Amino acid sequence: KLKEEQVILAQKVADMEKELAVYSDLDKLRSDADDKKNKLNDDRVILQRRRDTFKKLMQTLTMRYEGLKSQLNENETFTQLSNLEKKWQHHEQNNYSMKEFISARTQECDYTPISRRVYGSMEDFNNKLQTHMSGKTSY
Repeated sequence: KLKEEQVILAQKVADMEKELAVYSDLDKLRSDADDKKNKLNDDRVILQRRRDTFKKLMQTLTMRYEGLKSQLNENETFTQLSNLEKKWQHHEQNNYSMKEFISARTQECDYTPISRRVYGSMEDFNNKLQTHMSGKTSY
């Protein structure tokens, strides 16, 4: 365990010596910091210009879009088409409602299983009656 600690401490000392060598050259650190600061300022200016360019482009496109939109809304064919689409949507909704209603009523009025059961019961009753009658003598 002591050897592990000794290895870790030796590694820390080596790292600190490397850092000391880097930090002892203050002029280099200052010049690196200034270079980084200048690069970041240049990037900021470039990004601000791009942002402004995109803002202008968005304004232009928005104005063009609004102009085309108002032009389209003033077009009588577009207005008629919009009204027809609304009517069509309404009719489609009515059709769906009617189909659902018809399907539900058809389900309610489907007496096929009941009629099969009744006919089966009648046949059984007739067979029993015939069996019973065949055993008796006729008058």
